[in-house]
Amino acid sequence: MGVSGYYQTSESIGQFDSAVEDDLFGKGSTSSEALDSDGDGLADSLEETQYGTDPFDEDTDKDGMSDGWEVEHGLNPLDNGESEDLVTDPGQAETEDASEKNETESWPDPNQGPNGDPDGDGLTNQAEADLGTDPQRSDSDNDGLGDRWESLYTTTVQTPGGTVTLFDPLSGNWDCLLLDQAMEDALSERFDGENGNANWEDLANPAGTHSCDMVLDTDDDGLANFEEEQFGTNPTARDSDFDLIDDIVEVSNTSVSLFIGTGEDCNIPLLDPIVRAAPFMAMERTWFLQDMDNDGLNNGPSDWDTDGDGMPDGFEYCYSHQNEHPQHNDLETLDPANASDGYGDWDDCIDFRLNQFHLSLEN
Repeated sequence: MGVSGYYQTSESIGQFDSAVEDDLFGKGSTSSEALDSDGDGLADSLEETQYGTDPFDEDTDKDGMSDGWEVEHGLNPLDNGESEDLVTDPGQAETEDASEKNETESWPDPNQGPNGDPDGDGLTNQAEADLGTDPQRSDSDNDGLGDRWESLYTTTVQTPGGTVTLFDPLSGNWDCLLLDQAMEDALSERFDGENGNANWEDLANPAGTHSCDMVLDTDDDGLANFEEEQFGTNPTARDSDFDLIDDIVEVSNTSVSLFIGTGEDCNIPLLDPIVRAAPFMAMERTWFLQDMDNDGLNNGPSDWDTDGDGMPDGFEYCYSHQNEHPQHNDLETLDPANASDGYGDWDDCIDFRLNQFHLSLEN
């Protein structure tokens, strides 16, 4: 019958008013009325009388998306988003005035074309068509995670009960095999709704079930997957930005235990941990959702060089502890959230700190 569910209305979600509501066969229509010559999921009779699309061309506006898919998802199958290729309704008089009226009133609309993004999730309409996601909904499976973010990290996990695909934007993995009773108990204790923590009940859907994609900690770094999305980090890597500081350490607001050295022992593995203040301990949680150097990456765990001074956060963090350099005060040490510290002469060797970092790469 063509596109699955194409008789479902899309009037409430898109700018194009779809009238594909009735099952033709179920309404006593003849097979000739339900004929779909181009296989786009729209009956020829509807293409000719309702949508003004070409019944012998599955993609009337030549935007790479089939007419049926566009109608199903509230997009206009006559608008490819580009004025020079504007397609008009064959039922309308093709006059200059009609074309001007379309252009000035509603067509072309860039959001209707293949590069449009009406739901603002970072996926173009063409990408949504390829993935099978809904271009009018930023979270097609309602699991609390954006379609684009999930599509970047889709992965499979082997369990005794079978394979589980995580971060599929078409499946929320509600109460999947990985979310056993012991895991639920641990998560409900962690997400107690206190001290800024989410509430376990609030993370459930209306049926009371939880999405594995959302609530699990896939990389076991101390951050739940939904927290990783908030910070813009990789839920399958403990150190998303490869700056040699684990994500959980970067977002911590307390002192942390490190198994690598700092100062002159920077990044040397340690048998016994040392306790140091977290690199961004003084920052509010909202700071990690900002972008201080305007490079498109959130501050902290998703940005290799948060302050944009040319030195990675890990390098600056290694040389940020004043107690390891008593001859200098706090203002003379490095700070991964201070872009002005790249050109000081920290060790009095008449060599800028940024140059020292580059020299360290060569050694």
